[in-house]
Amino acid sequence: MPRRLHWYVRSLIAIEAFAGRSVFQIAFVVNDLEEALERYSAALNAAPWRCYTLGAKGHEVCDYHGGPTSFSSRLALNDTTPQLELIEPVRGPSAHQDWLEERGEGPHHLGIIVESVTAAVNQAAAAGYEAVQSGSGTGPGRDGSWAYLDTSRDLGLMIEAVEPPSSMPAVEFVWTPDVPA
Repeated sequence: MPRRLHWYVRSLIAIEAFAGRSVFQIAFVVNDLEEALERYSAALNAAPWRCYTLGAKGHEVCDYHGGPTSFSSRLALNDTTPQLELIEPVRGPSAHQDWLEERGEGPHHLGIIVESVTAAVNQAAAAGYEAVQSGSGTGPGRDGSWAYLDTSRDLGLMIEAVEPPSSMPAVEFVWTPDVPA
């Protein structure tokens, strides 16, 4: 099937889970979290940042390409709208580490809050987009879930379908830029 026709046929299968929903998060993979905090804060006036080390241990189930993973990442979240997220892979395998190795630092995914990650994954699969990595049972209440959908061939980055947990784990530290007095 010619590429243009293939795209048209695939686009007829909408991912209904995303209909009418806004992007709540823009995420970037970085080599060094501390250096990225300085850079993104200076360029975007984006501080303060809540910083965490999160990974597969904080999930009831965590899959990467259909099998279990023991990944961990350091990440920073701010309070802008949309929220910015910086992710430094620590241990893999993971979608973050793959992205960094294949494409280098930069945009990784757009986060969209959905009613059902399972429905979003199923609809994405029908549209030809693979769920590369996913997790469920996140947060202190074990009530959150997420999935990275590989939309990179059409959008240049992934989409993360998110059912946020009712609360986040404890913040490891809050980062603010050093401002001379």
